[in-house]
Amino acid sequence: MAESPLRRVLSDFARLEGVRGIAVVSKDGFVIDAVVPAGGIDVEALAAMVMTVYGASERLGEEMKVGKNELITGEYEHGIILIYDIGDAVISVVAEKTAILGRIRYELKRQAPRIKAAL
Repeated sequence: MAESPLRRVLSDFARLEGVRGIAVVSKDGFVIDAVVPAGGIDVEALAAMVMTVYGASERLGEEMKVGKNELITGEYEHGIILIYDIGDAVISVVAEKTAILGRIRYELKRQAPRIKAAL
C-alpha cells in the first residue's frame, strides 16, 4: 500500500534532527495521523493533552486581547512541545531539549500548507 501524502510529509518532518514525533490532531482531540517511534509517545494521550493546552491558550489570548493562537511553544526540562494551528486541526511536535527550535519553527510554518492540503 502506498504511503499517503500526509504520512509522507509527517515522515519527512520527523527526520529533522531532534524531533521525537509529530502528530496532526483534530480540534476535537482525535489523532488524524502521527509519526512517532514505536513505544515512544502515547499519541492518544498527546492528542487529548494538546487540545486541553490549546483551549487554555485560546482563552488566555482572548482574555489578554492578543488574538488567536498561532504557535504555542512549551519548553520543558527534557524536551520541547510545539502546537501549530492549521485551521480545523493542529500540528504537534515533540522534540529533544537539544533540538534547534528555530529550525523546527521554520519547518512547521513551511510545511503547514502541505499538511493542511493533505487532510
